[in-house]
Amino acid sequence: MDGGTDSAFRFYPGNAVGEEITAMVAALGRHAAQLADVRRHALSVTLLSWESPAGANFRTYLSERCMDLSRTIDLLDAAARDLQGYALLVHDAELLQRGMVGL
Repeated sequence: MDGGTDSAFRFYPGNAVGEEITAMVAALGRHAAQLADVRRHALSVTLLSWESPAGANFRTYLSERCMDLSRTIDLLDAAARDLQGYALLVHDAELLQRGMVGL
């Protein structure tokens, strides 16, 4: 993550809101995947042999942060699922508004 604004979160006049929400769902998925990659790398470090007390403390710290990352990833995935359901409702409403339902 580069800390910048993800282009999926920019709203442009004339675009369907449902499409913008779908873009947000994709962005949430990308961020969850990036965090999963960070977690995977951190977990691999916890598997290294640490012979000092400071090393053991660091492994404990990394394990705890990995658990935090797992919870965050789960929340991002849940948010993406919920937002996808909302996107479907918005898309249907947009079709209804345009008179395109049942075509």
